Amino acid sequence: MKTIEAQIPEPVLKQAEVLAQREHVPLEQIISLAVTQTVGIWSNESDSALRAKQVGRERFLDALTDALNTEPPDGDCVPVESERAD
Repeated sequence: MKTIEAQIPEPVLKQAEVLAQREHVPLEQIISLAVTQTVGIWSNESDSALRAKQVGRERFLDALTDALNTEPPDGDCVPVESERAD
């Protein structure tokens, strides 16, 4: 791992400190986790946008139509009101 120096707004730092104390973990772990999650989210968004451009709108809409016309696997649906156990 690499150590970096960063400027964090004071209110955000205070929230991170409170969270670290509540969870009984070092502040550095909270900050590292936050950066890791944010980078992952941005990477996924970028990957999705890139794949969408490569596929095109028409194929995307076709995939949505296919999904709407496909029955969910067994056990992967919301029960009808009459099937619910109370």
